[in-house]
Amino acid sequence: MPRPERPADAPKAVEPDEAANAEPYLENIPVPEPRPVQAGDEKSADARPDDKQRTVPKPERPTKDDLTPSIRPVSMPADELACRARLRELGVAFRELPQLSDKAGCSAPWPIQVADLGSDVELAPAGAVNCAIAERSARFIREVVVPASQKLLGSPVKVLRHASAYVCRPRNGTNKLSEHAFGNALDVDGFVLADKRTLGVGRVQGQQEAKFMLAVRLAACGPYTTVLGPGSNADHATHLHLDLAKRRPGSTYCR
Repeated sequence: MPRPERPADAPKAVEPDEAANAEPYLENIPVPEPRPVQAGDEKSADARPDDKQRTVPKPERPTKDDLTPSIRPVSMPADELACRARLRELGVAFRELPQLSDKAGCSAPWPIQVADLGSDVELAPAGAVNCAIAERSARFIREVVVPASQKLLGSPVKVLRHASAYVCRPRNGTNKLSEHAFGNALDVDGFVLADKRTLGVGRVQGQQEAKFMLAVRLAACGPYTTVLGPGSNADHATHLHLDLAKRRPGSTYCR
């Protein structure tokens, strides 16, 4: 049997890719008028006094979720899965985040929020980063920061404070995106020790505290490909910028 033609005035079907524009269309869906009372339908006009008030309910408006086609999730790459397995072995406390991106070009496809870097060291506040820098920082804490603080200060670091992790912005004074725009950097603001002492980068007092800061800064050059801190420029006077920018093999930029 041939398919009946759609009347010229009938609304067209909403295709899945029109979901984003469905709202204005739905506003114009015609609502049928009530059926007129016909002779013989009732014994008298008073038998159904509400006939003139009766209307057909307007259909429920579907939500955009109803109109949006389902999208199959993309599988996490093997290197990202392996990185997360290593984080768990290091005792890092983290949770998955949705993809971070911006029309400016900032992008972190598989970000995580880290609250603890292992070795009983908290990251405060919890920061959004990529897995690679989370792993590098966890190893740096375990292999350098905690041993150096115990040796030089007599008390281990318990909190690593940071000023920024993922931030969609360019490098200061340029149009080139910062490594922060890819979740690939941490700005270390200071350290809190088990004995409650707080050491702010660029604001330490005492010879041993200065030795500790210098030891951490020097040791960071290599594990991280970029290390900038007090003295490098005015923008880094009160924090250590640590990132994993791609460079030539064995190349670093440390100031």
